[in-house]
Amino acid sequence: MPSIIKFLERLGTDAQLRHASQEELAKALEESQVDAALGAAIIAHSTSADELYALLGLRPMFHTQENPGPWPLPPGVAGDVVEKEKQKASPAEQAAL
Repeated sequence: MPSIIKFLERLGTDAQLRHASQEELAKALEESQVDAALGAAIIAHSTSADELYALLGLRPMFHTQENPGPWPLPPGVAGDVVEKEKQKASPAEQAAL
């Protein structure tokens, strides 16, 4: 795997290599001793994350999470808190609540 990392770093910093023909890329990959399957994916300009993860033997290190919405409170819980606050408050504060 270090050879692919080094090659990708080189690909990102070398404009000539980044815009090279498929034959030039194949030669550079061979010189870098990159695995044939990974080299084929690079030459084909593969953008499938699933394919690249499989070739590299990796898996995503994050997952998306959906907002489940508001949690339902048991009956009376919210009302009990408000009523206790009103009992503690002075008459002027009670009017504001």
